[in-house]
Amino acid sequence: MLLSNLKNSFDGMRGENKFLRLILFAMTVALIASSCSAMKKDQIITVVPPTLTETAWVSKTQSSSEYTTAWAMYIGMLLGNVTPENATVIKDALGPILHPDIYQSTMEVLDKQIFQIRQDRVTLSFEPQKVLRDTVKENRYFITGNSVSEGPAGGKRRTNRTYEVDIQIKNYKPVITWISTNTGDARTQDVLDREAKKAQKLKEREERRRG
Repeated sequence: MLLSNLKNSFDGMRGENKFLRLILFAMTVALIASSCSAMKKDQIITVVPPTLTETAWVSKTQSSSEYTTAWAMYIGMLLGNVTPENATVIKDALGPILHPDIYQSTMEVLDKQIFQIRQDRVTLSFEPQKVLRDTVKENRYFITGNSVSEGPAGGKRRTNRTYEVDIQIKNYKPVITWISTNTGDARTQDVLDREAKKAQKLKEREERRRG
């Protein structure tokens, strides 16, 4: 009886081992397939930008709108808050995220502005009010707010100013491919289109009047 029980137990264990080996093999295949699939996809990194209270994400070539909006806000504040003392620091902070196509021209403009700011002892401050994303050019952001320039005598000049930036994601990092500024509100693509249509109508009206 004991011998029979031992034989049955041994046969059962052998069957269980065979079953476990099959399960282990299936799990190994599944793990390899999962790893290969993950290697083919861009890794997504979850981050919390300092200007946000919610989580944003960035991958190798894309990001959430919250992430790029936070960067747009940061760039606007960086460009809008300049003193004779921190001007060079701002230039050094902006340089690494400029696209090579605009790096040289942007650095030259910044050098001229830094020289003028130091010569005139002017302090610039900028308080952003809103950030808009262009509905046509989705990489373009408009940071509009109150700008104040103050000279050494204490006189202040207040204007409404907008900074424009194009932000792309390359290798998990933001890259600025376009940068500009103007007084007044954001000149989004739909605003430019309306102005162009209005100018065309005025031109046609003037031509009819002359004809």
